Amino acid sequence: MTHTNLEQIAVESVATDDSSRATRKKTPGAVSRVLIGLLATLTISLSGWALRSWRQESVEQLHSQCRRLSAQQEWTALGRVASQWSAREPQKADPWLYLAAADEGLKDWPKVIQHLEHVPRSDKRAVAALVRKSSIEFETLDRPWDGVHTCDEVLRLDPRVLIAHKQSIFFFAMTLQRAEMVRRIRKAISIRRESPESYVYLVSASWLYNGSLYRHNTRWLKSGPESELFQVAQALQVYTSQAKTDPEHAAEFEHIPTAEELLKKYPHNLELVAYFLNRTITEGDLDRVRELLQAVPVEIAEKDCRFWRAKAWCDDAEGHPELAESSLRKAYSLDPYWWQVHFQLYDLLRRQGRTEESAKFFAIYTKSKALSTEIMTLNRSVESLDSTKFCRSMLELAELVGDDAVATVLRERV
Repeated sequence: MTHTNLEQIAVESVATDDSSRATRKKTPGAVSRVLIGLLATLTISLSGWALRSWRQESVEQLHSQCRRLSAQQEWTALGRVASQWSAREPQKADPWLYLAAADEGLKDWPKVIQHLEHVPRSDKRAVAALVRKSSIEFETLDRPWDGVHTCDEVLRLDPRVLIAHKQSIFFFAMTLQRAEMVRRIRKAISIRRESPESYVYLVSASWLYNGSLYRHNTRWLKSGPESELFQVAQALQVYTSQAKTDPEHAAEFEHIPTAEELLKKYPHNLELVAYFLNRTITEGDLDRVRELLQAVPVEIAEKDCRFWRAKAWCDDAEGHPELAESSLRKAYSLDPYWWQVHFQLYDLLRRQGRTEESAKFFAIYTKSKALSTEIMTLNRSVESLDSTKFCRSMLELAELVGDDAVATVLRERV
């Protein structure tokens, strides 16, 4: 390094030193303030870290207490600790699940379903929590509509949950909401999540009055005593079983109005009108059948094969076989499994001399009538069904009527 450079550096050093002294003179205590600021920042950081550490330790302690109290079935204490945890971490599933377990242990069912509702849908346990919620709504609280809505939420999260399909289909079968029942059955079949009894409900969709209708709708009426839906479904099982006129059991059903009284109360009810249509056709009262056909709005009646079958009966009785055939084929398209439609088509075509086609419908009728007889002999519940045998018979019928969607899945089952 040259002498000149050394001098230059010395000059620059002196200048810098002078400048620093000048600055200190102008801003006394600046360094102290900087240090204080740094200490404050460090204190805040350490405080935040300590708080987070304390909170984490606290949550872990709450979790540990919940595990212990749950194992010991100390439900009241578990509820208290889990409540503290849910206040700390409401976005977590665990505290809500512990709260639900605590209230289930105490049999406080409304609170159980409230807690299960809080389980985040992003958690992998949400589906199981909602399945449990729907079961309580259906079976314990007698709030079936809430149960159906919960089942639908389960199926939005995972459409392959079998129990959610089964519970909702059962509800619509027990309340005689036949069109919605069939829609749900076919949806379940399409994704291979149907239960064997679904095929029983499908093949008997237009005529079955399940032996459990009275029992279930009597329960559900507790939560909806003015419900037309539950009242009609409950009463129809009494009418079709003739329990109200049975001397041995009639007293049990005195509170059920007569069919005529109920129809007067609900003159446009689809199921009531359909019941009277079938009864009036059997009695051969053409004018009354025509009158009943006007009782249900056209947009509803046109989607129900029972009304097309009744219209066909009227057309045939009035000497219009072409109109009768058209109505029967419409009924057949809406429900290809109803044995009554098969028989009427066979009989109509036979009388017209169309032997080959009438023979086809007679073969279908033979199979569908045999299945209907088997269903009618079940011991109150489709659970007593020999599912393997029934599915084989159902497959034969599905192939005969050309229901490829159902036949394909039944072949896999069989």
